Amino acid sequence: MAMSIVIGAGPAGMHLARRLARRDEVLVLDADPDSPEATEARPQLLAQLPFKHYHCIRASPHTSPNPGPLPLMTGLHLLSGRRAVRIDRHNHRVIDETGQAHAYSRLFLALGASPRRPALPGSQLAGVQTLYTRRQLDALIDALAHQKPLLVVGGGLLAVELAALAAERVDVTLVTRRRLLGRYLSPEVSDSVVRHLEKRGVRVLEQAPPRRLLGHHRVTGMELADGRRLTTRCAVLACGIIPNTRLAQEAGLATDVGILVNADMRSPSDPEIFAVGDCAQPPWPSKRGNIAQVLHLADLALAAAYREPPPAPSRGLHQECRLGGDTRLVLAEPCQPSTSIPREVETLTVRCRRRILSATLQHQRVVAFEALLPSTQARRFTERWADRGALCPAERMGLRWLAWLPPRRTSDPIVCRCAGVRRSAIRAAIAEHGNEPVMIRQATRVGGYCGGCLDELASLAGHRPWRSRLMRWSTAVTTLVLAGMLGSLPVWSVPDSALRGHAFTAYRLMTDATIRELSGYLLLLAILLTLVIRGGPRRYWWHSLLGGSALLLLPLHALGGLSSGVGLNAGLVGLMLLVVLSGALAMFYRRRVLLHLGHRVATLLLLVASLLHLAFVYQY
Repeated sequence: MAMSIVIGAGPAGMHLARRLARRDEVLVLDADPDSPEATEARPQLLAQLPFKHYHCIRASPHTSPNPGPLPLMTGLHLLSGRRAVRIDRHNHRVIDETGQAHAYSRLFLALGASPRRPALPGSQLAGVQTLYTRRQLDALIDALAHQKPLLVVGGGLLAVELAALAAERVDVTLVTRRRLLGRYLSPEVSDSVVRHLEKRGVRVLEQAPPRRLLGHHRVTGMELADGRRLTTRCAVLACGIIPNTRLAQEAGLATDVGILVNADMRSPSDPEIFAVGDCAQPPWPSKRGNIAQVLHLADLALAAAYREPPPAPSRGLHQECRLGGDTRLVLAEPCQPSTSIPREVETLTVRCRRRILSATLQHQRVVAFEALLPSTQARRFTERWADRGALCPAERMGLRWLAWLPPRRTSDPIVCRCAGVRRSAIRAAIAEHGNEPVMIRQATRVGGYCGGCLDELASLAGHRPWRSRLMRWSTAVTTLVLAGMLGSLPVWSVPDSALRGHAFTAYRLMTDATIRELSGYLLLLAILLTLVIRGGPRRYWWHSLLGGSALLLLPLHALGGLSSGVGLNAGLVGLMLLVVLSGALAMFYRRRVLLHLGHRVATLLLLVASLLHLAFVYQY
């Protein structure tokens, strides 16, 4: 019986197969015997497996950010380890390597791409590898566990991210033939990335073409074109990818760099054959390895196969990589060529301390940007670019002077940026399928790629682990108890018997005028930090703890013999307890706007009272 056949179990292939299985029988053929677990997250391999926590993740699969492939749906048949060797277009059949023929009504080619291996002598030595599958990542982590120096060859995003993350554990040398990230970034931003990598401990060698790899059976180093020699025991070739087109070429399909397709992802050589993912070459500019674009191409093919309206066009191309130290490199641009952008545009380049931004504005909207920013700011810039909303005056001022955007509350935020799933879609899936995370992921494809949204998915579904809840409540209660004990210390009467030995020395230290002035500045700094540090739900831990840390400094003032300041000290204690309590409640009840507003008002009152307290201390 003829059915729909998908060749390839990568992100595009499995996304397409699960949607096809809702309507018809579908068969998936993949040459990898471990598919789809080993192939479903290839484009964002490093983002899915955090580098410095990889060993504990692999040892405990229950804590992994990606719990593995989803269970197969009814009507979806997966044949792992069955490589398709020939397509019989005349008889509508696919022949696998065992000789078995599979009849198809529609054929979807999701062949993906293969890592490019440069023609370097010695590239087949042991210790030289590419980075495209999880097994290759396992081998790399095992090699780095022995503190072996790492040599990365390549100047793309994968090479830069790998070098930045590996520098946390071993010595890393990054070698590139041309300017680093020259195909992606402007020279100014590229230079900032190089400086950031060098501060992280990465040795960057730009415009240094490699000549050959040294060694007999295992790699021992590399010789560059200028004669320099580098020592290494592990080398990663991150030189890009090449679309897999051999099967399509042998079937007589039109190919160029990839498999040529029309706007509906059909092959111009055969209307019953579609190509999606990294192997496809659509008639518009595209960048391979982008998850959002891969899923969009799969949705286009599905809509064309069932003669449905095509999905909304992709808003643009977005790529980012982590550079360690809570810093991200983000690139966002429209799908259209730059020549089609109207003239009413403004190019803005801002450099502020360790952040740099080069943005293109059109009618006060961010249409494209490339930036090296902290993770929180990178997320905010990406949201502004995706929403295409006009910037308010405060946002424009922060953008022009500090490369900084204030937080903006959205009614329907994006939870999974890889698949573009918003919170409303997850709630609709919960209402339809219940609060089982596996069913929600199967319905929306949330959390199946980088894994950064699984915590929020578990929170929305009400499946937060009991250990996490216990830790949160115990930490909050302990913080409040300690804050209460320390906060009530200034109004206690200290008996003379307590001020003996070391206690008397501590009392003299607290009553010193210089110490009191210094603690006043620290108190003011702690309160200011409670106003500055806010954002996501996890930030409220720091918000409340920093507000409570001011209680540690208040006894240094109160024990100074200020009898007339007891009332003011007691007021400060009450305000501090209110700040800590409101911060803890705002952390647990994140959607209560009044709690958040009350917490900020209490913090402002504490700031004013602290300023009065400092003025009172300086008078005496």
